[in-house]
Amino acid sequence: MVKDFVARYKVEVIIFCIALAARLVLFSIVFAHNDGNLLNSIHGDDGYYELSQGILNGHGMTWDTQPPFAPNPLRPPVWPYLIAFFAGVFKTYWAVFAFELVLGSLIPVLAYRVARMLFGHRIGKWTAIIMCVEPYLMLFSIILYTETCFMFFFLLFLIFLIRYIERPTIRSALYAGLTLGLATMVKPTVQYLPILIPIALAIMWRERLRGPQQGGEGTALAKQCAIFLLMFLVVIAPWLVRNHQAFGVWGMSAQPEFNLYVYLAPTLLAIDNGTDFKTEYAAFVERGGFDPNSITLANADIYKSKGLDVIRDHKLALMKSGLITLVTFFTHDGMLTVLGYSGITIPNVVSKPVIQLASHPIELASVMARYAASPAVLIILLRLFWIAVTISFVYGACRYLRRGDKAAAAIMILIVLYFAGTTAINGFGVNARFRMPVDAIILGFALFGLFSIKRDNTRTEIPAAAR
Repeated sequence: MVKDFVARYKVEVIIFCIALAARLVLFSIVFAHNDGNLLNSIHGDDGYYELSQGILNGHGMTWDTQPPFAPNPLRPPVWPYLIAFFAGVFKTYWAVFAFELVLGSLIPVLAYRVARMLFGHRIGKWTAIIMCVEPYLMLFSIILYTETCFMFFFLLFLIFLIRYIERPTIRSALYAGLTLGLATMVKPTVQYLPILIPIALAIMWRERLRGPQQGGEGTALAKQCAIFLLMFLVVIAPWLVRNHQAFGVWGMSAQPEFNLYVYLAPTLLAIDNGTDFKTEYAAFVERGGFDPNSITLANADIYKSKGLDVIRDHKLALMKSGLITLVTFFTHDGMLTVLGYSGITIPNVVSKPVIQLASHPIELASVMARYAASPAVLIILLRLFWIAVTISFVYGACRYLRRGDKAAAAIMILIVLYFAGTTAINGFGVNARFRMPVDAIILGFALFGLFSIKRDNTRTEIPAAAR
């Protein structure tokens, strides 16, 4: 049976093994840097270890270690409860590490499936290989952030969504709603996709729905979208009820209001005042000893209003921040974080966001020269790689829209733009982790663009389902 499985899924097994080996190598470096201490090696800054401890100690979803154990207003429950489950059953966080390592090694396998469905085997294979060895993806497969768990469910959703677009069925709609609901319960960034995607599909399929069978097809589409939305709501409903009981508000998380007040507002102030984020954060957020962790769904509207006041007074800064965020979303490499976890410290010689150095070529050249003489050269190389990927992505997306399945391509591009747009609320806090969920799409289009340049269009591979 195992032999038959390996023979049938030979490519997937090879991809998984490469990804697993790469992640174990990086973990061994991080583990050695932390003197063999597992928790120091896998502990992240987002508080998921603390949440799992609250669950294991019978206090529920809370960061508090002392009564009254206030319910957490920011984090959805799936990832903390999975951590607590494996740590509780096996009595060790080694089990949690092993579980996340397997999930992280499956990410390139799922990315291969997504890219193969859109672009064919060749591009799917190279997309997976890149994601096997991309340092930031590797790092997030061994530390307790949400990205690995989120990407697992989100890539499953993309697979079912593409399958639905190719052949609309109730089953594909149901599975798409289920996996998107689970992804939202890990990270609520995607909570608005169940509304945007059916609308986008209806717009793109409007010619089909106007045809002779418009009545039947329109009814079928409405039914499938209703099932998709209903399944999504079934998955998230318990959490909505919990938040209503705890905070008196129907909502997934106070994270959007938190990010608006804590990240975007200080970013705009820093741009207009000519200072840095840290200075404005201290003056705006921490004034009077305010603790940003006191922002909950119950008082989120207050801080949303304060954040919007800053936006209204700094509209030009908002436009500048949006441009910086967009470029950072596509080109940030995350290598500095990887090196930091590996015990390699890179002195900061940058006085402003890197993207702003483009208008200061002398300072930019000086920074690059100083970095090139240290391990930071890896940062430069990986940043250049993602810049090239971004350019090729834009070219490949335009090329594909002229050749392939416009519905599938347009929805995938819409999803990338959705992530780029929702990332803007994080201001200068944006980094490569916000792009990771759509890396498979970006790399797929980028490789399609690259191969389109290298080969004649008539020979560029497009899967049969996309023609």
